[in-house]
Amino acid sequence: MIRVRNVSKSFGTNRVLDDVSLDIRKGEVRCIIGPSGSGKSTLLRCLNALTDFDSGAIVLDDTRIGYTERGSVLKPWTGREAANFRRRVGLVSQHVNLFSHRTVLENVIEGPVQVLGTSRAVAVRAASDLLARVGLADKHDSYPSQLSGGQQQRAAIARALAMDPKVMLFDEATSALDPELVAEVLGVMQALASDGMTMVVVTHEMRFAEEVGDTVAVMEAGRIIEDGTASDVFSRPRHQRTVDFLKDHSGFRTA
Repeated sequence: MIRVRNVSKSFGTNRVLDDVSLDIRKGEVRCIIGPSGSGKSTLLRCLNALTDFDSGAIVLDDTRIGYTERGSVLKPWTGREAANFRRRVGLVSQHVNLFSHRTVLENVIEGPVQVLGTSRAVAVRAASDLLARVGLADKHDSYPSQLSGGQQQRAAIARALAMDPKVMLFDEATSALDPELVAEVLGVMQALASDGMTMVVVTHEMRFAEEVGDTVAVMEAGRIIEDGTASDVFSRPRHQRTVDFLKDHSGFRTA
């Protein structure tokens, strides 16, 4: 579904992505792990057309992200073209960004009504189903300030799903939560994976990556240093940096 080929990105003299290539198949849960500052979030933002990149190509189905080919010339997307593309890709980050002055239900129906042109009645019915799916069936009329951090994050997931995305991106979705709230959000993500949602998950939750991820890419200094099935990466890592990283997280013992 998604093909990333030789993507590089620099901010000034800082090269944050360095010749990155990877594939994401339809229905796959692709986890991306690695130390902070290794380029994981920047890669995710490139997948969602929130950040441009200097070289390489990213293709979702038949759409080349960030550029339109006109003849033999690649023209950078306009802001409108990028916004239209983002309808197809859901993004949930550690920063929930719910509208504080609107109820949970109003947050979820905002995109379908204002962007997709869905009638309010249809959007409300769909939102009700989604809120039940993420365990918030009784929170329609609550405001974000009345929710726990985990509930806010689940509402954000429902809001992203309301746009019927082809793929869901999760950027450290649980990193800002208290430990006791992490499991409820990971549970929703695991349920989405079981339903066949294509997901790209940047995470420090190693157990989730090992148990739910189909494939895992390990990033270091803007490069992918290891890429394989979750079982291989966690049980038989080939790169010493991967071994060291896993030892530093959750006491993993590799073969």
